[in-house]
Amino acid sequence: MAIETEASVSTKRALLMIRAILATLALTAVWLVGAVQPAAASASGCTHGGRPVDRCVYVNGSGTYVNYIVGTIRYTTGQYLEIEVWGDGIYYRGHGDPGTPSDTTQVRLDINRNLANGSWVCVAARWTDGSQVSPACVQIKR
Repeated sequence: MAIETEASVSTKRALLMIRAILATLALTAVWLVGAVQPAAASASGCTHGGRPVDRCVYVNGSGTYVNYIVGTIRYTTGQYLEIEVWGDGIYYRGHGDPGTPSDTTQVRLDINRNLANGSWVCVAARWTDGSQVSPACVQIKR
C-alpha cells in the first residue's frame, strides 16, 4: 500500500492544473486562428457601356485582405485614354502595363494589405481632357 504525502498530492494537483491550463490555451489558440482567418473571396465587376469604353475591376484576396487589383479598360483602337484605379488609400492614374493590346489598357496593383470593410475599389477611364468615363466598382466586405 502506497502512502501519499501531502507534498506529493499537491505536486500532482499542480501538474494536473498546468496540463489543464495548457490544453485550454492550445484550444483557444486553435479557435482564434480559425476565427481570424477571413472567408476566401475575390470580386470583379464591369461596366459595359459598349464602345468607346468598357471598364472592369478584379480584386483578388480574402475577406478585407487584398492581394492585388487588376483594372482594365477596353476601347476603340486609336483613342487615347488613361486608366484610373482608386480605393481605400489606393490611387493610380496612368497608361497601364506595357504589352497590352492596342485596344486595351490594363494595370495590376499589388496591395497586400487589408482595406476597410465596406470600402470600394473602382476603375475608370480618363480622356485626354481629364474628363472621366463612369467607373466600374466592387465593394470590399468581410
